[in-house]
Amino acid sequence: MYKENLYLKSIGIFLIGVVLTTIIVYYVKKENDKQTIHEFEISANDVKDKIENRLSSYIQFSRASSAFFMSSDSISRKDWKYFVEKSRISESLKGFQGIAYAVLVSKKELAKHTKRFREELNNDYVVFPYEENEIYTPIVYIEPLIDRNLKAVGFNVSSNPFMRKALEDSRDINKVILTEKVTLVQEGTNTTQAGVVMYSPIYRKGLAINTVKERKIAINGWAAISLRINDFMDGVVGDFNLKNQNKINLQIYDGEIVSKSSQLFNSKTNLNKNNSLLDLNTLLLPIEMNGKVWTLQFNQSKVSFIDTVAFIVLVSGLVFSLLFSLLMFSLFNTISIAKKMAKELTIDVLDKNKELITTNELLKESYKELNSAKEKAEESEKRLKLIANNLVNGMIYQVECIDTDKRRFTYVNDAVFKFYGCTVEEAKENANLLYDKVHRDDIEFLIEKEKESLQKMSVFKAEVRVINPDGSFRWASYVSQPRMIDGVVFWDGIEIDITERKKVEQELRIAKENAEESNHLKTEFLNNMSHEIRTPMNGILGFSNFLNDSGLTLEKRKNFIKIIQNSGEQLLQIIDDIIEISRLGTKQIKVIECEVNLNDLMLELFSIFDIKAKENKTPLYLKNELSDRQSIILTDKTKLFKVISNLLENALKFTSKGSINFGYRLNNGELEIYIEDTGVGVEKEKHELIFERFAQAEKGLSKKVGGLGLGLSIVKENVELLGGKIRVESRKGKGAKFLVTIPYKVVFKNAELSTIEKGDQNNQTILIAEDEEVNYLYLETLIKDVLKLDCEILHAKNGQEAVEYCKANENIELVLMDLKMPVLSGYEAVEKIRKFLPNLPIIAQTAYSTIEDKEKAILMGFNDFLSKPINFDQFEMLIKEYLNLAINE
Repeated sequence: MYKENLYLKSIGIFLIGVVLTTIIVYYVKKENDKQTIHEFEISANDVKDKIENRLSSYIQFSRASSAFFMSSDSISRKDWKYFVEKSRISESLKGFQGIAYAVLVSKKELAKHTKRFREELNNDYVVFPYEENEIYTPIVYIEPLIDRNLKAVGFNVSSNPFMRKALEDSRDINKVILTEKVTLVQEGTNTTQAGVVMYSPIYRKGLAINTVKERKIAINGWAAISLRINDFMDGVVGDFNLKNQNKINLQIYDGEIVSKSSQLFNSKTNLNKNNSLLDLNTLLLPIEMNGKVWTLQFNQSKVSFIDTVAFIVLVSGLVFSLLFSLLMFSLFNTISIAKKMAKELTIDVLDKNKELITTNELLKESYKELNSAKEKAEESEKRLKLIANNLVNGMIYQVECIDTDKRRFTYVNDAVFKFYGCTVEEAKENANLLYDKVHRDDIEFLIEKEKESLQKMSVFKAEVRVINPDGSFRWASYVSQPRMIDGVVFWDGIEIDITERKKVEQELRIAKENAEESNHLKTEFLNNMSHEIRTPMNGILGFSNFLNDSGLTLEKRKNFIKIIQNSGEQLLQIIDDIIEISRLGTKQIKVIECEVNLNDLMLELFSIFDIKAKENKTPLYLKNELSDRQSIILTDKTKLFKVISNLLENALKFTSKGSINFGYRLNNGELEIYIEDTGVGVEKEKHELIFERFAQAEKGLSKKVGGLGLGLSIVKENVELLGGKIRVESRKGKGAKFLVTIPYKVVFKNAELSTIEKGDQNNQTILIAEDEEVNYLYLETLIKDVLKLDCEILHAKNGQEAVEYCKANENIELVLMDLKMPVLSGYEAVEKIRKFLPNLPIIAQTAYSTIEDKEKAILMGFNDFLSKPINFDQFEMLIKEYLNLAINE
């Protein structure tokens, strides 16, 4: 009877499991079918997107090809090949058959067209298929020009009705149009594929294309991209889903009707032949391109129930139910046996219980003694922890060496959070949270110190850099003692933050180095000053003694006197620099402002230094950007003169080749004076150093050219007295540009804005091409101040610059061109300018004024001729004539 109850319970449990399994299988199958359809739709839409993207790429390339042809009236076959190769279309878009240029040829021009391309291709080129028409559209260029594509050269595209319709549609709506399903002229093999061609219209440059009628008149040809559809699809999706369990078949139809005649592509995936249409998942998706429609049909076989997860769930549920019922039968049987055994053991347990009560009394006494000892140990531990955690800027730790490379913290106090940003527990679990914070440049040093200490079992001391939790660095000092416990090395140590001490040490070291450098500079300055003073003194005293010789010739006597005078001027300059720097150091010098014409001041400096520049064979150029009235400002003329002259002197001293430019401009309401040279340059790290007293950027070069190293320091002091700033932009070997910014205290506040601030508001723009700065300034003065023309003047210093100015500035209305210039002469420059500006007035100016010179200038492309020195009346007459204006006397 008892066993029958057990069997009934087990069978009941099995039946419940079967019912639950059936319910679960139903919902799993339902969800699985839904998921399969969803994945099928996602895959289909993914393929559709890929096809659309690839077609879009071809369309974009087709438009780019049309734009390339429309950009010029003379695109050669070589240009077309270069354009296609550089686009790398064959590599980027798999399935690309070729891109061609089909030109529009009338019946009258056909013979001439055929002759031209026979000569160009060196073959028997002919337009085919030939039939009497008013218009032909042969392919003349095609890339890549390989055997297969050579068949298409000369093919009359409009002979195919599908292609002709696509040509006309693309021409009329100015869009890229795809043909119906066609067989490409390149085909001819046993594996012929269906194909399509996309056409993009090419219109004649400069003609209107706003209406259909205008576009029909303007059409010149088409850019054509031919696609073999199987190759195209292989490049888009490859063997899409052919290796998946649930295979998908893709078919593409031309148009909205699904039929065998309109089929473009079939992926030919073998579906289960036993499946009817009802056993397939089918999805139709359209693709539209400028009015052209492709229909994509996706088919997928439905998965049999045996192959689904639901079947696996069913089998698993039945097996589980069976096993669970057997388990419960075994469990019920075991319980009944256990009850019998429990009765037999109860008597023995009662006897053992009495013995345990006695033992328990003894354990209670022992527990009281252990508890007392524990309380004392905890009190001692609290005191030790309080001391460790109150350690200022320090952390106590104990590290166990598990092996050569692995460490474990057995103890660390709460300061670990402040120092390393982790808790005590985290530090014990992962020692690398602390070790990885050591600066990587100090790790080797730390390992070596530890090895040395282990060899001698001596105290370990080290100072290294550690990364703080916020990413900054600090200096830490480690002191620890190794000891052996059961054959394992333990380190008991302390870490102290010594960052402040290191900062103090660094500041003391820098202060010491600065003091030593300052002392060194002063010593070097005194030695240099001694040398600089003795050099001219030696010349004065030595040549003074020579003058006592009564036998000296007059020429030698004059030469010796000149040497004595130059040496005296050099000595006087040295003394002036020393006095100047001493006076500036007292901070008692006053600024005396007066009205200063900046243009006159700059011209005065130019006239002084132009002589020195020509002696050095270094061209000097000046650029003033304000009118005379606008350039009158309030400033200390003496100090400003000294600033600019010192900077020019410095530029001449260190420039052996190239040129020097100086001038000024208005920048954000301030005057910015610049002196730019092509000399030796200054290293970036020395840009601030060169303005300090006694400092020289290149001591070796400075010794050759002389000087005390005070010039730029004097300049800086005077600039600051004027309320301004000075800076340098330079690189080693690339020249230097000194920029002085001072307040623009204009005297005549109602003066018009300068050319730069007004923008392009001048009535005329004149280009003066002249390499001699004096001649340029003379012409500029004639135009601006004598003729009083409201115009913008551009300055080209050689023939090449003149050509570049004319290319970049379409507002130039007149060019005054010197014939003898560097880089390009005036003759060469005018020849280049005439190629793109045939009607621009260009007047030649030269010191040579023979009839032959004038005739040559006119023959080379000049409109007129001016002889130097320039006659003002003739100059005024030519300006009036070529600018078409009346000049008020």
